Amino acid sequence: MGPLLRQRAMSGEPRHPLVLPVLATALLAFSASAILVRLAPSVPASSAAFWRCALVALLLAPTLLRLRLGGLRLRGGGLRPRDGGLILLAGLFLALHFWTWFTSLKDTSVLRSTVLVCLSPAWAAIFEWIFLKERPSSRYWLGLALAVGGVAAAGLVQEEQGAGAGWGEALALLAGALAAAYMVIGREVRPRLAIGPYGSLVSGASAGWLLILGGLLPVLQGSAPTPLTGWGAAEWLALVGMAAGPQLFGHIGLNFAVRYLPAGVVALVVLLEPAGAGLMAGFVLDEWPGSIDLFGAIFVLIGLFISTAPGARPQGRTT
Repeated sequence: MGPLLRQRAMSGEPRHPLVLPVLATALLAFSASAILVRLAPSVPASSAAFWRCALVALLLAPTLLRLRLGGLRLRGGGLRPRDGGLILLAGLFLALHFWTWFTSLKDTSVLRSTVLVCLSPAWAAIFEWIFLKERPSSRYWLGLALAVGGVAAAGLVQEEQGAGAGWGEALALLAGALAAAYMVIGREVRPRLAIGPYGSLVSGASAGWLLILGGLLPVLQGSAPTPLTGWGAAEWLALVGMAAGPQLFGHIGLNFAVRYLPAGVVALVVLLEPAGAGLMAGFVLDEWPGSIDLFGAIFVLIGLFISTAPGARPQGRTT
């Protein structure tokens, strides 16, 4: 979420009367993502990821009509020859992010999985330092230390999580790193392509990768390709909700709110996603977090807030 919120500063426009309800709706939409995955237990992780990306690509496809064939009406002088490859690469990382995250939710709690995935801003800063030579400030490292300490504290208690909890948490941590890689790659393209067309193209690329991976990997292992259909109405409703809720209402809501509120305020709301997901998991799935989980999650959120606050990251190109 970090690069999305850094792409624009507060415009100084008068406060819109709907900004707070829209921001609250966006938070609920993001928080519901993991719950919707759990509500479709018979859908394989790669299939759920495919439909989320494919539906978003279709819903955002009308924004591609704004691009003129031949002389693309784009910012920054138009797309560069390598931008198509970057979009494909970003789509691959997005596909792997959803695949690993959705798989992690089968083996660990919603709160733990969501907290670990939300470490993506910390991963993004590390990748920007390594690949873009943008060194984070000392305040970023302090926040990262607190966040890692919170993860370690929550990881000390495993007995109620089941035998696969460690594997599920490792996948969630990997999912956060993959999301960060997707965001960092997107920084190279987003200055020349608006959020709608970019979202449609990268989601379509991600759906394509998931179609290939979901069909090829099982065949290589001697199994049938992962099915893309064959579920009940409840599962299909959850799949549509994944696309319409977190991806559309969530992202559109944040882009709307950042016009009228400081980006730091909107970013702080985004950091409440694990809390919202944890509460939803309690009420919907009867999966209430333990005290150690809550303690660790609080430290993670404090650390992320410190590390993503203005001044903690270098001012560079936006995505």
